Amino acid sequence: MTPSLTNFLLSLLAGAAVVVIPATVFLVFVSQQDKLSRRS
Repeated sequence: MTPSLTNFLLSLLAGAAVVVIPATVFLVFVSQQDKLSRRS
C-alpha cells in the first residue's frame, strides 16, 4: 500500500471512531434514561 492510501484508511477509521463511539454512548445513555422514566 502507498503511504497516501494508508493515511486515507487511517483517517476513515479515525472518522468512524469519532462518529460511532459518541453515538453509541448517547444511545446507551438515552436507553437507560427511558428505562428509568418508564419505571416511575
